[in-house]
Amino acid sequence: MSTGTTVAKAKTTSAQQNAKTADVQVPGISRREFLSYAWIGSMALLLAQTGGILVWFGLPRFRAGEFGGVFTLASVPTPGDPPLDNPQGKFWLSATEEGGVVALYKVCTHLGCLYKWVEANGRFECPCHGSMYERSGQFIQGPAPRSLDRFHMTITTTSGTFESNADGDPIVIADPSSVVSVQVDTGTRLKRAGRV
Repeated sequence: MSTGTTVAKAKTTSAQQNAKTADVQVPGISRREFLSYAWIGSMALLLAQTGGILVWFGLPRFRAGEFGGVFTLASVPTPGDPPLDNPQGKFWLSATEEGGVVALYKVCTHLGCLYKWVEANGRFECPCHGSMYERSGQFIQGPAPRSLDRFHMTITTTSGTFESNADGDPIVIADPSSVVSVQVDTGTRLKRAGRV
């Protein structure tokens, strides 16, 4: 064997040993790195779960016939009749003196008490702090800062369909017996500005 071949074999053997040594010298993950990765992973999982729960909780799930959904009624009160109470929808359907119809949210604008209709006085009265309102929901007296909130309505009669405007003004119906259906959207609350 020649010296050149021996030197070449020695270089090849030396290169192979260096390659094996390089493979062996790759450090593994330390305990500190493992715990850091585990902590970051568990925090990411916790944040994902919390985010998912918040999104699920925050999404509206209103159906027709539940508060926040659309309620369909078959008739409206006539002027002089007491307002119609709808406890599931949390609203009163009230006929104003002018012949219009409004859907009033059942919560007082003062501190959130549930007011009631007092037939003897012909008005809505809050039993908590004494705020009083007309049939139309307009403020009369008391500590309330504004008139009652209203809901958006769509009234279908034999002569057409009428919708409440952005202020929730009463929908005037010439003939209450011509009403086919009344839809009250309790998901659209119309706040009244001031005491008017």
